[in-house]
Amino acid sequence: MPLPLSKLEKLFSEITCDALLIETSTDLLYLLGFPISTGTLLLYRDGGYLIVDGRYFEQCIKKSPFPVLLLQENSLSNLLNELSFISTLGFASQTTSYARYQSLLETLKKATRTIELKPIENPLVCLRKIKSPHEVHLLKQAAELGSRGYDFACSILKEGISEKEVALELELFWKQQGADGLAFDPIIAFGANSSMPHYRAGTATLKPGDAVLIDIGVTLAHYHSDMTRTLFFGEPDPLLLHLYTVVLQAQQAALEICRAGITVSAVDEAARNIIVAAGYGEQFPHSLGHGIGLEVHEFPLIRNTPAQKHVKLEPGMVITIEPGIYLADLGGIRIEDSILIVDDGYENLTNRSKELLILK
Repeated sequence: MPLPLSKLEKLFSEITCDALLIETSTDLLYLLGFPISTGTLLLYRDGGYLIVDGRYFEQCIKKSPFPVLLLQENSLSNLLNELSFISTLGFASQTTSYARYQSLLETLKKATRTIELKPIENPLVCLRKIKSPHEVHLLKQAAELGSRGYDFACSILKEGISEKEVALELELFWKQQGADGLAFDPIIAFGANSSMPHYRAGTATLKPGDAVLIDIGVTLAHYHSDMTRTLFFGEPDPLLLHLYTVVLQAQQAALEICRAGITVSAVDEAARNIIVAAGYGEQFPHSLGHGIGLEVHEFPLIRNTPAQKHVKLEPGMVITIEPGIYLADLGGIRIEDSILIVDDGYENLTNRSKELLILK
C-alpha cells in the first residue's frame, strides 16, 4: 500500500528543503508501495516524480502514485529546471555514496539557477517511525508467523541435532507457510555458543544440559518479525537458571513502563539497572532494543545514549525489548519481544510464553 500523498505535507514540515531525493530501495518501497531495486524519487510538498530505467518503466507506469519518467542522461537536471521553485535539494546523508554526491553536483551544474544540495540524516524517519494501521496489520502477521516458527524449532529439538539443521528446517517451514524469506540469519545457539550475542548457527550438536538460544525473524509482505527465547535441554548449570530470572525481571521492568511519552533512555535504564544490580552490567553489551518494520533495525534505538536520550516513544511505534546476559564459556540468556506502543501501554506482538522451559 503506497504512502498517502497527504503525508508529504507532514514530511516537509519536518525537513527544511524545497525538494528531497529518495533513492534507497527501502524508502522507495515505503513511498511507492511496491519494490524496485533502483530509482530516483524527487519529492516536494505537492507531489513528486519518479525516474526509473527501462527495467522498471512499465511496472511503475502501472503502479506508481507519482508520475514516471524514463531515465535518460539529463532526466533529473531537466526536471529540476522545470520545477523552478526548487532552490534547496535534500538528500539522505547516511546512505548517499560519495560518488553519487559528486554525480549530483555535476547534475546541478546543468541547472539554469543555483540549487543547493542539503544533507539530511534519515529524512523519512518522521514518517516511518510511526506505523500506519496497515503496517501494524502486516507486522502482526509477520510476528505470528515468526512465533509459529519458534514453536516449530522447539518441536524438532533432540539430542544430536545441529544448530544448522534447526536453522535449515526452520527456513523451510516458514517458506512452506508463505514467508518471503528470513529477516536475518537465524541465531540458533547451543550451550556455550549462546554467550555470543550475534552468533550464527554452526555445526554444534545439542546435548543434555545445554542452553538453547533462539533469535529468529521472518519477512512477510516486506515486513519483519524479531523474537528471542532461551530454553534448556535438560537440567542446566544453576547459574544459567539464575541469569534467566534476572533477564526476565529486567525485561518485565522495561515493558511495565513502555507507553507513549516515555523516553527510550528510561526504558533502557529500567532493564539495565536490574542487570547491573545483579552484578552483570558488563555482560549486557548491546542496546535494549530497536524499531522494526520494513527493516529489522529501524529508528528508534532503545538505549540511553546522548543521541537517543530525549527520544520519546509514540503511539504507533513498533520496537523490540531484548535484554541479555552473556558469560563466556558457559552460555547466554536473551529474551525478546516485539511490541506496539499505544497511548497507555503496549501490545505484545510476539505472544509466546516466557516461563522457564526445560525440555526433558
